[in-house]
Order: sequence, then structure tokens, then C-alpha cells
Amino acid sequence: MKKTARLALWALTFFFAAKTHSQHDSIRSFDSMPIDHAAKARAYQLLFEDNFSKAGKISKKDWLYRSNVKMGGMSLPENVLQGKAVDGSAKDCLLIRFTYDGSRPEGQQYLGGGVVSTHNFGYGYYEARVKLYGGNKEMAGLHQSFWSMGLTGTNEAEGKGVRDRLVEKGVIPKENRVLEVDGFEHNSISDKLAQNYHIYTPTHKSEAPTPESINRDLSQWITVAYEWLPDRINFYCDGKYISTKYLDGIWKVYAPQNLWLTALPVDVAGWGGLKKPLKNAAMQVDYVRFYGKVLPGVNRIGNACFDYAKAGNAYPTAWIVDPRSDSSAVGVVPEGIPLKSGKGYLFFKADKTYSASVRQSVEFIPDGSYTFGAWVKSSGGQKDASISVKSGNRKQVVPLRDSASWVKVIIPKVKVSNNQAVIEISCKGRAGQWLIVDNVSFAND
Repeated sequence: MKKTARLALWALTFFFAAKTHSQHDSIRSFDSMPIDHAAKARAYQLLFEDNFSKAGKISKKDWLYRSNVKMGGMSLPENVLQGKAVDGSAKDCLLIRFTYDGSRPEGQQYLGGGVVSTHNFGYGYYEARVKLYGGNKEMAGLHQSFWSMGLTGTNEAEGKGVRDRLVEKGVIPKENRVLEVDGFEHNSISDKLAQNYHIYTPTHKSEAPTPESINRDLSQWITVAYEWLPDRINFYCDGKYISTKYLDGIWKVYAPQNLWLTALPVDVAGWGGLKKPLKNAAMQVDYVRFYGKVLPGVNRIGNACFDYAKAGNAYPTAWIVDPRSDSSAVGVVPEGIPLKSGKGYLFFKADKTYSASVRQSVEFIPDGSYTFGAWVKSSGGQKDASISVKSGNRKQVVPLRDSASWVKVIIPKVKVSNNQAVIEISCKGRAGQWLIVDNVSFAND
């Protein structure tokens, strides 16, 4: 369910202070940190919420099931449902059950599951209230998480099923894995909740914040959260600040990512191996929420400079190539043309008449005034070479003229409504005609 409402002062669990890098690094006890709820509440809006209150299956509009075999266990859609909490509280929640079926092949006998959002979420505040399975060595084997990571053709949201059909229909990008924010990871052998950060471009690297974990009473419901800002990610638990991961150097990459709630059986010796689950074993989720705020001058476009895609890839990361397009006419990082900046750019060209378009839907951003910008080069002569921005019922289109040198295109005062805008770059041309685009931006005024 999507909502746009001002937050009540109690609704956020934020720390608000202008801390220096050294001050953050000196923090070891999260219980000592005060939180200015009022300051944060004035800045943020609730833009997405799911309370999992309708018994039965998850919302197909908002979620995909995780479905894969990995690390000695298996994730199944059948192990995920919306129902009553197993602690006797009769609370409506998402249940991700941990079960055992000895009739299955080895490596697929321990069963868990999870959900992955169909939507992509960027800068903002993420919060979930959960009750976790585990706390001792007799309950080992379940890895439970609340996290952000983009989908790709190789990771685990319904494999070749629903996810691929959404790609084929042009609903979600084919490639979108750029980074990973672990709001918490919990191995059921202990009461420790860990935080982490990964990047997947150009290669996979990870670095945890300091401190990287906390201990909690797993007999209680726990509120976990992370605040993703352009220069840092702040982690919180039960209304208290934990730590910060600064996003500088190689760690500063950006594209809105999918949201995950998962409980994966894992057979890892260092995590206690796999123990048969106790009765009613499950990760329970009361709600998940996303809050956004105005960030003046901050670019909301993912992979804005087309640096995260491989040469010749027809599906630039975080962008959707229209399924009706001649995809062979779309690529990134061709040879022979100087870049505007970074490592790549988007180009349209073919040895025959072609029609192609690439778009990105920027979701769950505050309504208001934005400015669009992009740098372009064009051979000219195309039947259509244009960039458009659409929000609500209003679509603004800018035709692109021929230019052998870089020209900046600006669309000022774009009015965003319904917390979403769609950026589309189109080119219809004859053989040899081309269009190049780089450094796309869409930012609050």
C-alpha cells in the first residue's frame, strides 16, 4: 500500500546531528546516542508501507517471492504467507516459515523463503518491525535479513518465472544490481544482528560499518532501520543509532534498488550448521516502511553516467530498454568517441532503419519541483531523437538537434506528482544515424 502522509513525531527512529567522521568512528555504544525525532519528522514523508494485514498471499503488485537453492537450503513461495504471528499475539504479519522435509533431495530438505519488491527505492529511510527465530545453537541454520539490492538475471527472485516476464514487459530493468545495504543480517545461532554494505561494480567488494553488529533480545519484536543518504548510510535499532557507513571513493555508487525480506536456510559450519527447525519456526514481519525527503540538488537517477554496464550490453544497468525496441541499436561504451565523463555513455546506432527507447522510472520521491538535465551528441536527421519526462498526466518532450560536440539539455521546473517520474530517451533513425547521451540528472530544485 502506498501512502503520502506527514509523519507523526513518534514514527521515525532517527539520529539527527552534524557529526564528524571521527565522532562517528568513536561510537561504540548505540544506547548512548540521542535522537531528534522532531527534526526528522519535519523532513520525511511516508511514501510506501505494507502492514501485511490481509490473510493469504502477498501483494503481486508490490512483491515477488524468493525462489532458489543456495548454501544448503531452499527458498520456496509456499513458505511465505500473510497470517497471524506465531507468538500467540494474533498480530497480522508476514510469516517466512523455516521447515524441514526429509523426502526432498539432499540440499533441498531445509526450507525457507522471502519476498523481493517489484519497486526500486533510493535515498530515504527504511524501517521494518520483526521478530526473529533463533538465539542459541539448537536453533542454528536460518539466515534472516532486511536489505536492499538490485535484481539481475542471475539472482533469486523467482528465477525464470514472474521476474523475467516483468522484464519482458518492460516493467523492471533486466540488470539492476549495483549495491547492497544490509539493514540487518541475523544467523539464528546467536542474538547478534549485523550490518553491512556491498558494491557490485566494477567488482564485488564489501565493508561493514563500525560497530558492525548489536545484540538484541529475540523474544521481543525489534524495529530495525537504515537511512540511505548521498554520502552515508546510518543504521538504527529500536530507536537508537548504531553506526554509519560513509560512501566515498569506490563505495559511492548509486541506483535505486529492490527491497528484500528473507529467511534462508544455510549450512555453514561457522554459523552452527543446520538444525531441524522447532515447531512454528519463522521470521515474522509486522510491517515495512519507506520514507523519503526533499534533497535539493541530489541526483535521483540510477547509473546516471552509464558507468555500470559492460561494453556492448544492450541493457544498461538500472535502465529499461523498451521491449518493442530494436535492442541491437542500443548499447553502452562504444569505441572512438570521447566520453563526457566517467567510463561510459548510452548510444543509439544501427546499420539499418531502427526505433529504440530507454527509460527509467524514478519511484517514491517527494512531490514538488525538479530539474532534468543530460548531455547529448547527435548526428541529426533522425525521424525522432528526443528526451521526455512524464509525471502524472503531464509529459514534457525536448527534441534533440544535431551536434558533433556535447550539448546540455535542461528541462526546468518539472512538477512531480504521485511521487514518481519517468525519464525516456528515444531515437528513430536510418542506418548510420546516431544519438549519444551521458550524465543524466533529475534533482529537487
